[in-house]
Amino acid sequence: MDVTRTLDPEKKILYTTITGQITLAEIRADMMRLTVVPGYSPEMPGLVDMRGATAGLTSDELRQIAETIKANPEVASGARRALLVSSDLMYGLYRMFAAYMSDGPNEYRVFRDEKQALEWLEEGRAQKNGH
Repeated sequence: MDVTRTLDPEKKILYTTITGQITLAEIRADMMRLTVVPGYSPEMPGLVDMRGATAGLTSDELRQIAETIKANPEVASGARRALLVSSDLMYGLYRMFAAYMSDGPNEYRVFRDEKQALEWLEEGRAQKNGH
């Protein structure tokens, strides 16, 4: 699994691209690396592009990731995260993940279209800012 991140300082959105086989151990390790990204804040919205990744996680592993995120507010707290996928399998898996996160501090939604994902993130920022 390869992860690249860019932070848009103007829009205050964290862009993450994941390629290759996704594993539980690598996701957990990457969550801890996220906390030291310069300029990153846990309430910052993010677009996670997994269109170049393959689904290697079970439903139990997705639940474990959700529990890890909920237990570590320095990773994400009060943030919207748009998950961008390209296959029906990935869409179904990450909809399950979004359901596991539904009682947590973050809002996750799965998208097949990048423009719609970015619009949803912008809508969340406008709501937060009272616009």
